[in-house]
Amino acid sequence: MEPGSVENLSIVYRSGDFLVVNKHWDVRIDSKTWQETLTLQKQLRHRFPELADPDTCYGFRFCHQLDFSTSGALCVALNKAAAGSAYRCFKERRVTKAYLALVVRTRSRASRSWWSWNMGCTQATLSPKCC
Repeated sequence: MEPGSVENLSIVYRSGDFLVVNKHWDVRIDSKTWQETLTLQKQLRHRFPELADPDTCYGFRFCHQLDFSTSGALCVALNKAAAGSAYRCFKERRVTKAYLALVVRTRSRASRSWWSWNMGCTQATLSPKCC
């Protein structure tokens, strides 16, 4: 995936109540500081200025968070009722978030020792087709 820019916001799903976007890696969700050159908030304002809500702190109702370095689906509520519904779903743990990590292993010894050190006690099965 190419680095994020204001123009390349990918929409996964849209309804009258929710917008699901694919957040790029190394993009903050929101920021009140002028130092942030790119945020999901800015991408949304650029693509959907009509959806910005001046009654909210950041202009949009983000239903959950993703870390700065994490890419993936992020849900934005488009109205107060939808935001409340999403909040209750997360609070009552009726929502499941899953993370998929793609790992490439090389044949070098350094990579194998790094892999063993970072995996600790975690059981991992590597496909021989990937090497």
